[in-house]
Amino acid sequence: MDHLYWELGSRAGGACFEVELRGSAARVCLMDIDHYQAYLDGDEYEYYGGFYDVSPVVLEVPYDDYWYLVVDSNGHRVKVWVTEVFD
Repeated sequence: MDHLYWELGSRAGGACFEVELRGSAARVCLMDIDHYQAYLDGDEYEYYGGFYDVSPVVLEVPYDDYWYLVVDSNGHRVKVWVTEVFD
């Protein structure tokens, strides 16, 4: 399974991340550690985000946990920048 990912680590609910996509539309997914493992295993998983063809995308961590950010461009070349947004 080809995808880009960032291990965001332990984050409190309300933390925000901005994702800039260049070169291709992509599915951008914010997943806790259990759902990321399910994603890797090919099992059912849940995520926050969606398919985006316009960026930047801002995703907010919904609750305290250990988080991963996954970008899947379905095999297309994509450049990605991820920045934590502070108020």
